[in-house]
Amino acid sequence: MELRQAQSGTCLALAYERLELRAIKDNTYRSYLQTLRALEIEDLPIEKATVRELGRRLSTVITQSTRRKHAVNLQACLGIKVPTPAPKQKVYELPSVQEVREAFADSKYRPHVYGMTFAGMRIGESLVNQPLKGNVINIDRQRTPQNEITPAKTTGPVFVPEWFAAEYQTYELGAINHATVYRGVKRKAKKELGIELNPHALRHLFATNLVKLGAPPEVLRRQMRHHDVAVSLRYYVQTTEEDISSVMARFA
Repeated sequence: MELRQAQSGTCLALAYERLELRAIKDNTYRSYLQTLRALEIEDLPIEKATVRELGRRLSTVITQSTRRKHAVNLQACLGIKVPTPAPKQKVYELPSVQEVREAFADSKYRPHVYGMTFAGMRIGESLVNQPLKGNVINIDRQRTPQNEITPAKTTGPVFVPEWFAAEYQTYELGAINHATVYRGVKRKAKKELGIELNPHALRHLFATNLVKLGAPPEVLRRQMRHHDVAVSLRYYVQTTEEDISSVMARFA
């Protein structure tokens, strides 16, 4: 990895010092340093890297998602907490669970799609066999886009329907990669359902369906493997006007 010479007492020098103490992947390391370059603070003396100055530089980044990424990176590589824009909820056109089940029933991507739809797995988690006991899948690993097996982003037990637990036990997941499943799922969804279905949307479908089935907030949080149920509700559960109308029709 190519490193440029850092002047003592600068943001870049501090970043090198802090990051060398952490076990992080090369692409993450590069992302942190790219933030310093993008904000033009590599040679900024650290005493001038105030929250106000860093906030001013962040304000020049037009895209909110990119601004959020840089804010998170600054905290990681400099240890300076700056105001971080909240992530926006991604809204997907969600099919019904039954539509997904039928559309992928005969697909080679069935194990992956069903893992995301009925166990709330992320795509990387659906690419490896997770420990199963009874009707509980203990999600603890994932396959990265670089085809490495690493700990899952969040771990924990997920209760699944008994029929799916029995089916999951038969799965033998090979070394199929992210890109293959991602493209395959999108093509199949377009053909069978007539919609643009991002595989990650299936995790949104899982959360949304739990709420529609009446899952209490704590059940939702645990099934989604989130530390805070607000994350599950704010960024994953999608609510339509039809949902609201349906509830109010039963209001007495």
